[in-house]
Amino acid sequence: MRSHLNGIDHCCVLVRDFDRARDTFTRLGFTVSPFGRHATEMGTGNHNVLFEQDYFELLGVWEPTEYNEDIRAALSVREGIAAVALRTDDTAAAAAEWQATGLATTEPQTVRRPVELPDGTETEAVFSIARLTDVTGYLQLFSSQILTPEHTWISELMKHPNTAWGIDHVAIVAEDAETSAANVARVFETEPEAHMAGSYEVPTGGSPIVYLSPASFEETYPGIDLPPTGLTVLAVKVFDENTAAAHLRTSGIPFMTTERGLVVAPEHANGILLVLRAATHSGEDA
Repeated sequence: MRSHLNGIDHCCVLVRDFDRARDTFTRLGFTVSPFGRHATEMGTGNHNVLFEQDYFELLGVWEPTEYNEDIRAALSVREGIAAVALRTDDTAAAAAEWQATGLATTEPQTVRRPVELPDGTETEAVFSIARLTDVTGYLQLFSSQILTPEHTWISELMKHPNTAWGIDHVAIVAEDAETSAANVARVFETEPEAHMAGSYEVPTGGSPIVYLSPASFEETYPGIDLPPTGLTVLAVKVFDENTAAAHLRTSGIPFMTTERGLVVAPEHANGILLVLRAATHSGEDA
């Protein structure tokens, strides 16, 4: 395991319409942060859904720039998870460790975004990131060091009506799931764990990244159509599935109750297959 990586920090869910995405995830039972714009040269912005140790962001473009060309290209095809940020205590050290083993990265970069505090005042969150450039395919990976944790983990935004409290796992459907998992495992210096036929779990030091073959996906999530543009799964831990189900019913959002949790189809969750899974606070399945 890499010495400067410690699991998933956050997921980037690409969205085409910020207001619509905010309303969708509010109806799904999440507390969504106020909108924040990144630097002008980036031309991107986000809403965040914060948990105790990780989060996901609803990321989109408010002004086309050279920086966000790749994001705009992806959004022309699909919404959904396009990148996963990996938690690090030292971005420069993580990048150096990758480079020493032949993985290409960008140079560390400082990213800032404004943060509206509950009292109405504004500050900013600051991050240091380095992107991997040659191994991740459908899913971009980058290291993320939070330099201002007090401006990221805001307690009022970490309480959710659906009782969500953390990321359980992220899954990607890939034609060659075994090869894809092996490539991404190099990032962590771990070995993929084979589960059911066509399913491979990559240990990350925290919540895992899972690769599913199309056949394995159909077996795992029967009744969900697999779009030709590919699909990502975001599984979220909740304290109480019954409370989460009641919220979905009140919001009028269709879902399926399965042994893997409550499943919301991509058309109701900005292109991701959302799974709400009961888990104890220790992270063990309830």
